[in-house]
Amino acid sequence: MDNFISVLQVLWQSGIAPTLLIMLIGLLIAHFKGNQQASDLLQIAYKAVLWAEKEFDGGVEQKAQAINKVAQEIEKLDKAHVFTVKQIDDAIEWAVKRMKEHEGE
Repeated sequence: MDNFISVLQVLWQSGIAPTLLIMLIGLLIAHFKGNQQASDLLQIAYKAVLWAEKEFDGGVEQKAQAINKVAQEIEKLDKAHVFTVKQIDDAIEWAVKRMKEHEGE
């Protein structure tokens, strides 16, 4: 155990341990920020799907309008550059599945 503590002290004093700690904190922040952005996108997509369901009669038109609504909302939040078209499409599909699950309840 004394050897382990000695190694940690050497790593700390040499600057390696603090550098690794800073890198780890940066990675954790990026990870959780990405999760929050994904969560925000899913919430926006769910609201857009509910809106499109009420306003339009099915199929391609509903999906196109929902995608349009999501694009408008993320543009308002200045996050349009964060998401790809595929991510938006996946979020819409997730929202449709989620909505259908809630219909059965």
